[in-house]
Amino acid sequence: GADVRVLQGLPIVDAPEGPGLWVVGAHGGAGATSWARLLGAGDAGVAWPRPTHTVDAVVVARSTRSGLRAAQFAAIQWASGVVEGVNLLALLLVADAPGRMPKEVREFARLVKGAFPQVIEMGWEESWRVQEAWEAPMPREAKKAIEQVQRLRKEHS
Repeated sequence: GADVRVLQGLPIVDAPEGPGLWVVGAHGGAGATSWARLLGAGDAGVAWPRPTHTVDAVVVARSTRSGLRAAQFAAIQWASGVVEGVNLLALLLVADAPGRMPKEVREFARLVKGAFPQVIEMGWEESWRVQEAWEAPMPREAKKAIEQVQRLRKEHS
């Protein structure tokens, strides 16, 4: 096989024992902490966990060009094999603003999405600007995203 070198990517940090699911922020401000709380998962921050046993992970990114680029780097890093013991379930792509993504971003998003086994999209949630996501009423779209992650975990167990 080809030798894949990872030039950019996330740090890999020791993960405490326990969580079978980790949320990985592709970049700062992606919402990893909020999604970890909503999913009852470990919060890896902007890093990959280095588990003592195989775990599942979801990468979270915002729907900006730079957020998608960070998600792309995370996917390349995972696919290169340097992230051991992590079963990548999906990209959770969170809207950075209300409305549709600009055409240029949509086209890039289509490319980046192909690097992930699944993609779960979450639209803009205005209430999360003034309240912590885990304290605000749960939007239907967030409930669906959580159910999708739970279904993917069952399919991969």
